[in-house]
Amino acid sequence: MKAFDIVRSGWHELSHRPASQVPALDALRACAVFLVIGAHYAGSQWPAAGGVDLRLAHNPVFYFGWTGVDLFFILSGFLIGKQLWRELDRTGTVRVPRFWLRRGFRIWPLYFAMLGILTIWKGHLAQWPDWLFLSNYFTTAYARSWSLSTEEQFYIAVPLLLLLTTRVIPRRAQAWPLVGLLVAVQGVRVWQRRYLLAAGVPATQIIDRMQFPIHVHCESLLVGLLIAYLSTSRPHLFRAEGRWGTSTLGLLVVVLGSSLGMALDLLNKNIFSFLALSLIYGSLAFFVLADRSPLTRPLRSWVFYPFSRLAFGMYLNHFWFAHGSTAWTVTHLSGVLYLPVLVFLAGLVIGTAISAGVATVTFILIEHPFLMLREHWFGERDRPAHPQSAGTPSLGGGEALRPQSSAGVA
Repeated sequence: MKAFDIVRSGWHELSHRPASQVPALDALRACAVFLVIGAHYAGSQWPAAGGVDLRLAHNPVFYFGWTGVDLFFILSGFLIGKQLWRELDRTGTVRVPRFWLRRGFRIWPLYFAMLGILTIWKGHLAQWPDWLFLSNYFTTAYARSWSLSTEEQFYIAVPLLLLLTTRVIPRRAQAWPLVGLLVAVQGVRVWQRRYLLAAGVPATQIIDRMQFPIHVHCESLLVGLLIAYLSTSRPHLFRAEGRWGTSTLGLLVVVLGSSLGMALDLLNKNIFSFLALSLIYGSLAFFVLADRSPLTRPLRSWVFYPFSRLAFGMYLNHFWFAHGSTAWTVTHLSGVLYLPVLVFLAGLVIGTAISAGVATVTFILIEHPFLMLREHWFGERDRPAHPQSAGTPSLGGGEALRPQSSAGVA
């Protein structure tokens, strides 16, 4: 295939949403990357560039923007779980090496290209835990890699665990091991906190030490798997039967899940913070999957789709340019816009636009060619015998039929 054809195909992929894609999931994915970028911009880049302290920079949208990673985890758990349970239902097994290789074609090309660029550009910035997906256990200078390490470890473990549990637990009861793991992680967090305190780690550092390792921060991935299990085993739960297409069950799940999450966070932030996030974001994901009412209509806008496809690249690259673009904004626009809040917003928009532009280039030149290669090697054999018609939206976003992006960080 000629280079021009690859570029044209990549641009088409970015600008045309497949009929089987779930628009609301695109919106959540785009919002997740915007949250992360906003948090890093307001929390570090704006003050480092000499921006004045603003109340807006401490707004919950920015202050809690780091939680966008957990929203990514929810979407990753849902997408991967749906793929695996569909394959189990169709074939009775999971082709684990094939699954790993398909995931690798999605993550490795851009991720390793980014590490290579960083190594050449910054010298020693990319370190061995980054290359081996272990940076959630070993501190490195590339801050983005910890969550990619968590997702990669998740991709390795989940198909093996699913194969093991399906041999001893009937299909209708496979949610219970996931619930058990959710509970077990809270026990591990209690033990880990006590161990760190006994080891003399200051209490102010314990929260950070318990944020990155997967064994104490995987609740959102597990909740995403639970939603995927429900969508494949009990699809009737996702049918909106209320007036105007409202999902009464979805609304109830949002209210109860958010209330329980906030209550757990208030009860003990050190232990239940990530479980709380998983319940809040998980209930939101359940609702947008089930609801067809005007409440979720804005989330079905096409405008979210390109950012959804670019989310992986934007997540990886946004720190590269934020400092320079923010410093330029503060220096050159402060005397033009006068109001500091306008300068703040202009810097955010400019930095996000640069990140999206670079992600567009890397998607077309790196991600898309490997997705096409993956589709060429695996696509025909992975397609179901009777694919879903374009007029019937699937919960999973059509990932089995096209070289789609993962729903999560990667």
